[in-house]
Amino acid sequence: MTDPDWPENLTVNAWTGADAPTSQVDSGAMGWALSRPETPASPQNLAAAEPADLRDWRRPEVGWGLVLPENETLSVADRAAAADAPAAIRRLLADRAGAPVFRYRPDTFPRFLRRYYADRPAQDVELAAAPRGTAPGRLPWYLLLSGGPTILPWSVQYVLNTCAFVGRLDLDDAGLERYVGCLLTDWQGAGCHPEKPVVWGVDHSASDISHLMRQGIADPVADRLAGDSQIGAGLHRITGNGASAAALLNALADAQPALVVTTSHGMTGPLNDLNLMGDHLGLLVDDGHALLDPGVLLARWQPDGAIWYAHACCSAGSDAETRYKGLVPAGSAVEQVLDGVAALGARTAPFPRRLLGAEKPLRAFIGHVEPTFDWTLRAETGQMLTTSLKEALYDHLYRARPEPVGMAFQDFYREVGRLFTVRDQAERDFNKGKPGAAAAALRSRLTAYDHQNLVILGDPTAALPPLG
Repeated sequence: MTDPDWPENLTVNAWTGADAPTSQVDSGAMGWALSRPETPASPQNLAAAEPADLRDWRRPEVGWGLVLPENETLSVADRAAAADAPAAIRRLLADRAGAPVFRYRPDTFPRFLRRYYADRPAQDVELAAAPRGTAPGRLPWYLLLSGGPTILPWSVQYVLNTCAFVGRLDLDDAGLERYVGCLLTDWQGAGCHPEKPVVWGVDHSASDISHLMRQGIADPVADRLAGDSQIGAGLHRITGNGASAAALLNALADAQPALVVTTSHGMTGPLNDLNLMGDHLGLLVDDGHALLDPGVLLARWQPDGAIWYAHACCSAGSDAETRYKGLVPAGSAVEQVLDGVAALGARTAPFPRRLLGAEKPLRAFIGHVEPTFDWTLRAETGQMLTTSLKEALYDHLYRARPEPVGMAFQDFYREVGRLFTVRDQAERDFNKGKPGAAAAALRSRLTAYDHQNLVILGDPTAALPPLG
């Protein structure tokens, strides 16, 4: 059969320096035209992968890692294996297979943590830009600091809080064994009740900072908890009049809560007796100015898997040098407190150490290093500056599938960068003579430090049991 439209010649759109190449159509081209062509497999149009759920810390693309101080007396292999860590920490590391070990080195921090490997050269992992996970060269989302602030300074935790979910364990060997034993089973069989939280807010007077803490933290957190249909009347709320240590003890013993939120002064005296001040550092002060004694507390109540948030001066510890030098006049009452606390050196407060190392340990404790200030709680407009705290303590810890405590506070720590940006802008405005710029710089710097000084003690993967 012939086709009247069949071409005799075909020309290609190509140039070789002469005429465009032209050729006759091959006599077998009819078969070529009518044969079924080979079709390649249809390409798959895939969207970008969905991000991992950051609650799933065991997934290698999320990850958990251990941070230890550098130890150059050890071999590289032993540093990679955390051979110098306490036995309980090594047991935890073995359970979390594939978890990396990082070393803090003062000469390269805050840019890097060093990671050692058994089978490859050591590597400095960039904190600001490293990809996430546990594979070589990556930074896990969850980091546990093992050791006190004399070997892993508080400043290390402040920096890491802005780029990871961070906790610290600073316990004696017996306390570590108890804590890690419960952590390995996720507090299996613990007797704490998420539907029976306790909120205790001391309020000495409208002119006292305790009033602001009650108004900005204790009351609104209690309101959110009470508004939850699975909690409601299960909430034990002790705020204002009657916020005594005895009332708190009774509520803890009665409710066996999974969440405890307290706002009060923290003990920072007597300034003329460092030994006694060290023993009492950060202890919660009740409405009659009596201290919440941890020995008396633990005789009546065991934490048994609870999480405790304590908004109080030095509730988490002290540092060897105050960051507020020059803020208040020399010899003033506030400077005496700041210098008196710094004289204790860098240490973890006794209260959280007792609770985290108890017979039935606390899951996590969240509290402040150094004293806190009233200006960090309320803006000049009168608006409270505690939204991210309230959301961490209810919206995140009490999700249907609760967030681990380190993740729950991520929005609070992210505010540090914004606050320092505001301070830098305020400095530029001050240099241009803009009214109010100096006060804006003061408020934003104070608030940024206050955010940094809030630390998590305990493993950052600890999470409340879900409601119901």
